[in-house]
Amino acid sequence: MIPTTNTLVIPGKKEARLKRLVKYNSNLNKKIFGITFSLFFILAATRSIDQIKWLSYSAPAFYLYFLIVGYKELKSKELWFSLLLIAFFGFWAMITALWSPYPRETFIRSFVFIVSSWGLIMAGFYWVKNFSKNEFGFLIPINILLLLASLFSLITKIPNDYWAGYGYGLKSFWAHQNTLGSLIIFTIPGLFFLPLKDKKIRIVVTLILFALNVYILILTHSRTSLAVLLLSVFLFPLLTKRFTLFGVVILIFACITAFYFGNKDFRSTFHNYLFKTEISLLDRKQSTILATYEAARHGGWKGLGYGVSDTTISKDIHYSYHFEGPRLVREKTVSIYALVEETGWIGLTLFLLFVGYLFYLAILAYLKTNDWTSALMICVLLGMCVHAQFEGWWLGIGSVLFPLFMGVAGAAIGKLRTSV
Repeated sequence: MIPTTNTLVIPGKKEARLKRLVKYNSNLNKKIFGITFSLFFILAATRSIDQIKWLSYSAPAFYLYFLIVGYKELKSKELWFSLLLIAFFGFWAMITALWSPYPRETFIRSFVFIVSSWGLIMAGFYWVKNFSKNEFGFLIPINILLLLASLFSLITKIPNDYWAGYGYGLKSFWAHQNTLGSLIIFTIPGLFFLPLKDKKIRIVVTLILFALNVYILILTHSRTSLAVLLLSVFLFPLLTKRFTLFGVVILIFACITAFYFGNKDFRSTFHNYLFKTEISLLDRKQSTILATYEAARHGGWKGLGYGVSDTTISKDIHYSYHFEGPRLVREKTVSIYALVEETGWIGLTLFLLFVGYLFYLAILAYLKTNDWTSALMICVLLGMCVHAQFEGWWLGIGSVLFPLFMGVAGAAIGKLRTSV
């Protein structure tokens, strides 16, 4: 008996239906990811709200999902090399557990750093690949939520301490005014990617929301965030060669300067805003900067241990701190000093290699495309790095800004990939 081979032939209609089904499932998966990625940053922001802080404890489930979704993207050499660089730092941080006074905490924090960094970088990369014309779109929901919460607090005066902090400023439901200000400044880029088809309506809505963000930002009294905004406002027109816009910025700045010198009341108000309750600019931060600088000197080449705060700092230096169990947690302000304190010069070098590679990719994408989105990516990355040197969150896996930085890092890597 001669063996025969049965061949399955799919009729044309069934084949077309199968293709539509595959395409539908692919689009559905993209939509689910898009919603999940945007939702994650809202939940991460609740870390600083005591009443609903428990929502942020769902982060590990998100990291696992991001790792699963992003795993198939590892064929990108830019992505896997970035993951390799950040892993080098993470594994070195893990090694510091060998001499850390709190080895268990150091090891666990290092592990969480690696998993969260990898998950968020992969997710940021995957977002840009699937939403290539909407690089910062994942920031829109959290920015709108921040505006609504801030306006709610201003109107209802809820919670009771909605207006607090040094020099007083709007903090709404968040733990500190600088936290709200930091979240506002780094979610503003999402406004330039509003999903509105009519161009005129999109421009009008964007301008209104941008003005509202700046208003809320001013009310927070977060000077570092405002400085980052000013840096971006000057840098963006130069990178995009929009010299008319740059001229408008210069004109506004000149008018404010003239008003400052010409009006005593305005000068007094501006002076009080700039200096808060300080005698000199950054007077209150000087003690924390000095403390972290001295701690960095003690860190040496290998550091004291990831997540460790030096307890041998001179008693003459007054700094802000609290305890988490037996472990001292100190406000460190300057991220570079904090890196040396905890992971030494080796850790600093490894982390800066990762950051340097991000800028290399962002600048390369800008040179290839010369478009405004690439310029915006550079502004956001630079702004975050500058901001971290005044608020000390680069190493803080519990910070509300750490996830934003890693998500944007992934988007920067993906931006180059989609530019090729």
